[in-house]
Amino acid sequence: MKRTRIDRVRIGPATRWLLTVAGSAAIASLFPVAPLAAQLRISPWVGLYAPASDVGSIRTIDFGKKESTLAYGADLDFGGGLLGFRLGGGYATNSEVDFNHSACGSCTARATVLTATGALVLTPLPLPAIRPYVVTGAGWKWYDFELAGSFVDALSDQAKFTWQVGAGARLSPGSGLGLFAELSDFVNRIDLEDGLDGNTQHDFVFKAGISIRAGTSE
Repeated sequence: MKRTRIDRVRIGPATRWLLTVAGSAAIASLFPVAPLAAQLRISPWVGLYAPASDVGSIRTIDFGKKESTLAYGADLDFGGGLLGFRLGGGYATNSEVDFNHSACGSCTARATVLTATGALVLTPLPLPAIRPYVVTGAGWKWYDFELAGSFVDALSDQAKFTWQVGAGARLSPGSGLGLFAELSDFVNRIDLEDGLDGNTQHDFVFKAGISIRAGTSE
């Protein structure tokens, strides 16, 4: 039976970046500016970047998953009560990516990851001391790969649209300071050589940090 090839429509990085910015701006416009500024929280964090998916295979190269590594970043949380808005960024330091090939048996590449997202933060139980919450949003993920020799074109640096979903809790003992812990999954596809899709990436980030209230009390 003859197969009919169906070309998929691809959205370029610039278009996706514009859509991300426009979407974040649209979400932010739903919240009054003054109340948001009055309830701003600045949250630096440090944690663990833990990929859960193999990168993918191309030709005779099988890429495994990236190793877990240190991650750090900061979030800006606007609003309080039931629903808020967050702008977040994070950086995962160098992690190794093992791959198999006949030329070298077990080979190793390296990768770093930078993320920037906008998300809604839902706090269904705004208790006085501890506040569990869920977070869902989208943004951008930048991969920086380092491969040597004839493998350099198999994985290239790339920017990918990513979804975020997660949950956490914030402990607020008072005095404008709080502690928080969160686990989020950043989900996206990755590109291999010749425009082929790799596996869907589930990159988990467990983070903990301090939350500093810059506005009025909640």
